[in-house]
Amino acid sequence: MNRIVIYNSKVNFCDISDPFCRMVAEYEQISGTQKLINRLKAGDVDAVVFDAEGTDDECLAYIKNLNLSPDAPKTAVYLSGSSDLRRFAEAGINNFFTDSSMHSGIKQLIKAKSSKYASLMHRAVGRMKELAECVEHGIIVFDAAGKVSFANNAAKAILELTSADLNSRTLNEIFLMHPYSNCNERCDEQPHTTCKGRELILSSTLTVTRDNEDTTGSILIFYPVSASSINRQKELELLKYQERYHSTQQTAAFRKQMLVIKDEVSGTKGSRFFFETYFKPLDIMSGDIYGNMNLKDGRYFLYIIDAMGKGLSASVTALQSSSFINHAVELSIIKNDFEMSKMLSSFLHYIRDRLMEDEALCAVFAMIDTNTDTISVSSFGMPPILACMKDGTVQKLRTPNMPIMRFMAVKEVTDFSLKDVDKLLIYSDGLTESFTRDGSLYNERLPEAFRKAATKKHLLKMVNSDVTHNEDDITFYFISSEPSEITASESFRVRSSTSQLSLAAEKISAFMEAQQIDHSEISTFEFAVNEMLMNALEHGSLGISFRQKQELIRSGIYDEFIEQRTEETSDYYNKEISILSHISVNKASGNRLLTVEISDTGTGFNVPEIFKFNSFDGNLFRIETKEYNGRGIFITDNLVDGLFYSDTGNTVHIVKVIE
Repeated sequence: MNRIVIYNSKVNFCDISDPFCRMVAEYEQISGTQKLINRLKAGDVDAVVFDAEGTDDECLAYIKNLNLSPDAPKTAVYLSGSSDLRRFAEAGINNFFTDSSMHSGIKQLIKAKSSKYASLMHRAVGRMKELAECVEHGIIVFDAAGKVSFANNAAKAILELTSADLNSRTLNEIFLMHPYSNCNERCDEQPHTTCKGRELILSSTLTVTRDNEDTTGSILIFYPVSASSINRQKELELLKYQERYHSTQQTAAFRKQMLVIKDEVSGTKGSRFFFETYFKPLDIMSGDIYGNMNLKDGRYFLYIIDAMGKGLSASVTALQSSSFINHAVELSIIKNDFEMSKMLSSFLHYIRDRLMEDEALCAVFAMIDTNTDTISVSSFGMPPILACMKDGTVQKLRTPNMPIMRFMAVKEVTDFSLKDVDKLLIYSDGLTESFTRDGSLYNERLPEAFRKAATKKHLLKMVNSDVTHNEDDITFYFISSEPSEITASESFRVRSSTSQLSLAAEKISAFMEAQQIDHSEISTFEFAVNEMLMNALEHGSLGISFRQKQELIRSGIYDEFIEQRTEETSDYYNKEISILSHISVNKASGNRLLTVEISDTGTGFNVPEIFKFNSFDGNLFRIETKEYNGRGIFITDNLVDGLFYSDTGNTVHIVKVIE
């Protein structure tokens, strides 16, 4: 792109109408001699156009000295009125143009500056034509008029046409069948027919958009169909079919896996515990699977299955195990007679007959009872559960069970007290067997990282800073208790209107500023809080469903609808939204946590429906949003360190670790 400086002109050259002049040059208007001199000293100027009436002698004196250099920019004078042209000639400026010849004058400047590049391009094209004669593929080049401007000898032989025949034909006259017109699309390895009925393979095409004066056009490269090319084409088609089939099967397998996985507590707060799940399979069909259920009586049942090996075989065993466990627990919930020991006995009896002789199955089962503040654990060849105590020490909860095998499956359930436990980590060996940057296993570093972590994301941040790669599926539960030491808090209620929500947001911001939280963290957290406040208003107080909201937006009446429903005379206005903000200190880790709790009077939503997918690492799979949107939840979750809902879904806890 040429850069042309316009000096002291009343005409705005930036609005020049000629397409060529606009396409190949950028224009810069400058007023004042010193500004022009400084601009020329800075370089990157290809040409200067002087206004005949606006150019002083000081400027011309500088240009006269500048023109002595061979690299000086090209110059021209725009005749806007009567002027003495001799002083321009004395300065070495010999190009003049008026309003009527403005476009041609600009073109002459550009062509004069670009002549040396044109010469180089001409020699380069000649060399390319010489090289084209050395290949076996046919190469033809079309000019701007759509006629053949060049064909190598291989092209003439393959097409069975002479130079005279080729030069008189267009693309449509050479090929009877081709997938594009005017050579404006790329076509890879597709068979096509010539005017003489011969099949060819077009291996590549290229179209370059150039000025109308340039005769270089589109390029086609092709070769005749042979037995080897036909076989290659069949192989490509087979590969594409296999890829489509594999993709379809993976999608179906993922849907099946999500149907089997029972996740009722991830992203929820049950009694005094916050539950989080992390699941990172190496592939869709993996040996790891997990499940958790709310037993509806203050107890929560969780498990992780780690089948031996990887891939399809391990996945089949894992899915079999999970399906049986889920069914057994669901029946016991209906009958209100769940006993962990009884369920494990049934599972071991079932799965042993479905394991091969050389196959082993590792698993960990845990039941948290908030009524007695205990956890019952039965682990089969899995890493010990880590329990971080309130004094900061990390204990390992073990059970003596061996991995489950066809001829050996002995169970023992051990109970542990949770009264002094601050948080729990239940995990598969994929986490401890990950490699750190110094080549060692992460096993030794995990307890200390867990002690320092406040949430799942906080732990993952530390893990990812140390771990370079993992060679196994990773699954874990991060279970933390509610804070016991609150240093500052504020609670209030607002009515259901957008103005009241703005007031609530201002109060929360003022609370954070009073706690001397960094402004960069405040702005991010404010956005997350606003999303959850709007969720409480729309879906809680006003009872707007996702489908109804989308319909209102499509109709263009969403804002009007919200305004009407939140008027002070509306019944919806009197529905209150409760907000509790507090700062807590975790003695075990030393972390300061900011928590905002928002409650509405709505019916809530099915929390597992969205957080089941949220357990997967890195948005590994697409989430179906036809029945449930959850956009605000995902936005908020990406901005904060922890996001938890009550069982009913009408209370949300937003957690931020204050660094």
